[in-house]
Amino acid sequence: MGHSGAHAPRVACLTNPEPVVSARSLAIDRPFTVSSESIASQLYDVLRRMDPAKWRDEGAPAIRVELLSLQASMRALEISPTAEQRVLDVRGRFLDLAQLIEQRMPALELPRERIRAAWQELRRELVPAYEKLAQSLAPIDVRVPSLRPTNYARNVYHFMSGMVVIALLRVILPEGWPVWVALGFAGLAWTVELLRRRATWLNVLMMTLFRPFAHPHEAWRINSATWFTTAILGLALLDNVLVTTIALAVLAAGDPVAALIGRRFGRTRLANGRSLEGTLAFVVAAAACATGVLQVFHAEMGLGRMIVLALAGAIPGAVAELLTRRVDDNLAIPWSAAAGVLAASALLT
Repeated sequence: MGHSGAHAPRVACLTNPEPVVSARSLAIDRPFTVSSESIASQLYDVLRRMDPAKWRDEGAPAIRVELLSLQASMRALEISPTAEQRVLDVRGRFLDLAQLIEQRMPALELPRERIRAAWQELRRELVPAYEKLAQSLAPIDVRVPSLRPTNYARNVYHFMSGMVVIALLRVILPEGWPVWVALGFAGLAWTVELLRRRATWLNVLMMTLFRPFAHPHEAWRINSATWFTTAILGLALLDNVLVTTIALAVLAAGDPVAALIGRRFGRTRLANGRSLEGTLAFVVAAAACATGVLQVFHAEMGLGRMIVLALAGAIPGAVAELLTRRVDDNLAIPWSAAAGVLAASALLT
């Protein structure tokens, strides 16, 4: 989409990112980086409130005012005449967003039955534009969280993936096979990642096929499924079926429930856009799922021990989900849960 003002051409999806440069090396543009972080953070908050799980028609006028104010701030951003290319790229993203807001802003007077649909249509266009902005901000040492829109299909897919892997591990695959199967899936996933960085058509095809489950930022970042297969490979190499079972149950139930509860009921903000309500929901759901799985596959274990081990996986998993920013939580959660279960098992012996 074009916009007024010249700036660098857009970078194609999944180009190799440049090394992160400290804002100290961009001292001449320090005011720009500070303003950019403030505007991007405000836009993130607005888009979270526009999420379908949080949307209220009566809030539309206030959101309209905020978006128009952000649009003015985006266009007013000034850069040094000697600004680096990466700074020009960020300014270009802001100008794209400003024009998108101008062109797609819903009319002030809309029939009541059209308000929600019109604002959600705007949000669907703003989210990928925001994610591209977040990507361009990283090289100037500005970090803003990725948006994770409400996606019930993804939540179900996430849970079922974990359950299917547990079934493969505990019921279907012969002894000795899990490592080789995990290696095969991880190898395939990383091969596709490398190929779609070099073939735009493949990236478009993958994002089209997995559109019901994908987050917008996965068009140019390593997708969660690849990190999931990597996590499974690490767990398989651990060669501890009890620990792996609990770690997978924690990931399968904790992450999607935290997302659902956090977006719908989250009020107490914690780190990285997470909420206290979502984090507590993670612990409860993950511990309950892990306990249930243990009752199926380790019925000989006492209920008390099951609950202790389940919590030993759920709590570190929730902490990982809360604190990780640069490491995908599909990798951090199961490995953190596994570490917690290993520590608890050592203490219980």
